Amino acid sequence: MPDLVLTEIEQRALRHLLDARPCPGSPLPSRRVLEWLSLLIPADGVVAVFQDGGLRITDVVSLGLSEPGDDPTEPHGAPYYLGLMHWSRNPRAATACHAIDGLTDGLALGFRNGPDAIVQVAFGRERRFFDEHDLAMARLLTPVLARLVRERPTPTLPACLTVQERRVLSHVASGASNSQIAEDLFISSATVRKHLENAYRKLGVTGRVAAVARLQGRDLPDLDLRERLARLG
Repeated sequence: MPDLVLTEIEQRALRHLLDARPCPGSPLPSRRVLEWLSLLIPADGVVAVFQDGGLRITDVVSLGLSEPGDDPTEPHGAPYYLGLMHWSRNPRAATACHAIDGLTDGLALGFRNGPDAIVQVAFGRERRFFDEHDLAMARLLTPVLARLVRERPTPTLPACLTVQERRVLSHVASGASNSQIAEDLFISSATVRKHLENAYRKLGVTGRVAAVARLQGRDLPDLDLRERLARLG
């Protein structure tokens, strides 16, 4: 395995990843996490996908390339691979899974989420192959990602919460401000506020701290997160 010498930007991205926390209410890392990953493993697209026990894709977070076009009501056909997969070195598996259709190369990291579900974080390149340095970086990041994708959705949230309301609340739980959430989800800050108002009403709470406590299934979030949320108002 080659020695990894990180640039200042890569060191900063790695520190952010080490400080990041799982998003309560979501099995996937945030889009901001994908941005930090793309600084460490440059790619034209990074995507995190949740595949449930019925092989259906029920949640996606993507950066760069468009999201997978799977119908979430239809099974994917096969369970995602666990561990590290370098698709150009496994062309038969890549063809069978349509893993790099339209791409030159891809890397995928698969993690169990509960007894049956799988979270996969995948990197795709349109013109270049991933090299030994990229593979070494992927191995370095595997335990970091494993910590971020193993939190399961909180089952006690009201079913009336929409998908977008859940996504907004997950970003709130990561300590993001309204403007950061708007940037990550490609919506306006006013729309973020509206989603939060609706979510607060459905949860029977009046602010960020109480909403995150519901997501985490406890009376109050962790102290450091409470302080960050308090600064956001």
